[in-house]
Amino acid sequence: MNSEKQPANLIRRTAKEVKGYRTALRITPIFTGLTAALLLLVYAVSLLYSNYGAFTVKVDTFDNMKYALSLSDTRDFASPTAFLNAKASEKVTNIKESSLPKDLDAIDGSHNGENYIAYTFYCKNAGTASVTVRYKLFIANATRGIDKAVRIRLYVNGGATTFARTKTDGTGPEEGTTEFRTAVIVTEETIERVKPGDVTRFTVVVWLEGDDPDCVDEILGGQFKIDMEIAVSGLEDNGDAAKTSGT
Repeated sequence: MNSEKQPANLIRRTAKEVKGYRTALRITPIFTGLTAALLLLVYAVSLLYSNYGAFTVKVDTFDNMKYALSLSDTRDFASPTAFLNAKASEKVTNIKESSLPKDLDAIDGSHNGENYIAYTFYCKNAGTASVTVRYKLFIANATRGIDKAVRIRLYVNGGATTFARTKTDGTGPEEGTTEFRTAVIVTEETIERVKPGDVTRFTVVVWLEGDDPDCVDEILGGQFKIDMEIAVSGLEDNGDAAKTSGT
């Protein structure tokens, strides 16, 4: 009698397995679809992150109003802030420096061209003491070796310097440029005797230099982002050291 029931048990187990298999067949495409959707979402977020601005600048904020700095992308400081973000061009190709317009330092705010990024902004001493201001321009992100062909021009109160990486062969700066200070820091300088109410004008321009030997197919699809930090590094009126970010 037991031997007669055994096939029925096997049949019932087999039926459950078949049902489970059918359920799995229905769930698997859903799970695969959800996984694909998740990957797509992560990719989209990654794209949004990498394309959210090409240049950001911030100033240190202190409780002591002696050391106050503020930023604005208009000279009237209608909306002073401690943080500014310049939008990026979604796609750029290499150009020659000679093709850049001559008025890059004459337009407020973001004024990107088809194949370059340009941003003009202002930093004001909004405190009550004369200070020394330190600014640092640095690479926040660079992929596929794109930084080897990048040019960064920085205007400070009308004076312009164009920066580039040291030549790949290590023989010195690219023609007409000043070498990056380090692998990450483009430049770091101070402005002395900045009085209360004094305004410093900055313009940052970024492009891929077509005449650079490192402007090759391997950098296609690369991403590049620079940031700037500005801080009070010292007082001018009594020589006391002001609080800084240490970065």
